[in-house]
Amino acid sequence: MISPWLANTVLIVSLAVFVRAYLFVCKREGSYINILTPSFIISVPAYYLLPLVYTAWFGTEASPYAYIYIYVTLAVESVVFAYFYTRPRTAIFRLPFAYAHNNFGRLGLAFLAFAMLLYAPVLLQFSDLILDPRRIYELTRTGFGANFYISSSLAYLAVILILFSKQSRVVKGFVVLVSAVVLSLHGSKGQVLSLLFLIIIFEIYVKGRRLKLVPALIVGAGLTIVAIGAFVATMSLDGPLGALESISQYSDYTRNAMLVIDSNIPRQYGRLTLESNIVSLIPRALMPSKPKNFGPMYLDEQFYPESLDQDAGSPAFGVGVQYADFGVLAIVYLALFAALRGWLAYIFVRRLKLTRHPADFIMVAFLADITLFPIGAGWLLPETLLVAIFIRFASCIGADRVYRERIRLKLPAIASQADGAEGMA
Repeated sequence: MISPWLANTVLIVSLAVFVRAYLFVCKREGSYINILTPSFIISVPAYYLLPLVYTAWFGTEASPYAYIYIYVTLAVESVVFAYFYTRPRTAIFRLPFAYAHNNFGRLGLAFLAFAMLLYAPVLLQFSDLILDPRRIYELTRTGFGANFYISSSLAYLAVILILFSKQSRVVKGFVVLVSAVVLSLHGSKGQVLSLLFLIIIFEIYVKGRRLKLVPALIVGAGLTIVAIGAFVATMSLDGPLGALESISQYSDYTRNAMLVIDSNIPRQYGRLTLESNIVSLIPRALMPSKPKNFGPMYLDEQFYPESLDQDAGSPAFGVGVQYADFGVLAIVYLALFAALRGWLAYIFVRRLKLTRHPADFIMVAFLADITLFPIGAGWLLPETLLVAIFIRFASCIGADRVYRERIRLKLPAIASQADGAEGMA
């Protein structure tokens, strides 16, 4: 078991590296709110602050190796992403099909209507719980994926499209408000926060706002208040001990990962990662025999079988999933993954500056770790690309002016839309 002073030292050093990587991106972007902000706001409490408090109160049973491995991995991921995101390049790739700046308002309203229609059967089935969305969330973990997750995704897409449209502020505000209500009725704190992150990232990368330290701190404080409000609204806190237990559950990302590392669980050689990206996408209606213990939930079965049997939700295992798959090489896998994310984020942020199109914004939001498709497992890059391409195609329907990309290899070519897109009759 690692000693408290060593555990705290390792955690604080890792946090310092994480914050330094964030500040490095802030300096390069000229804004303290940027593409790393969503993951920063989520990761600092979940990976650092809450575990620090938990260790102070209860200690830790992890081995020195497991503790150090987890926090070195988190630090390496942040540094690698920051490096590849800020590293200058001279080329970005094209997406297929032409695009236009058309139909955004109609598509946004249509997606919002479909989101409401998809989730309506769930609300009708649990009409007596409509004032307790968290309970609905708990009762729809299995068998309601098509209604639950797709309606959330459509609500996010509705907000993105209406923000890019030429509709009035009243219409935009209406769509955002209704989407927020739909998402809040899902009973998930994360979905409401993701909506706020979408709006903030839109203001930064589409409207071109740059926030200095004080305004950024004000925004961060506002997000914190919303997060606490969502937490209180969706958790049943039975006195101080109940509150303590509920809060401690949000520090289990690193503790559960250490549990995996210190266990003798057989190496999975990528099976968990593969299943989380394939099996999780198959609706149970199409696969009645779909197991509950696929992907990361295999670890749930190993360490928390009662939770899996009761369908009470899967505790998060963080880096433990990759360690179960790849062992000590998990840090290499996650570093390569962070490099890929950083490289793609650089490309799509630059594309967004060029095209100012919601298709590219969808990719930027996805790479900012904003959960647009909240199925709870997998990294849905191919699926997100397909949605982006569909939005590009749909924007051309009935458009008077259609654009085809002609991207030059010199960096100045991405400075303005006129240099990167050619109007076609």
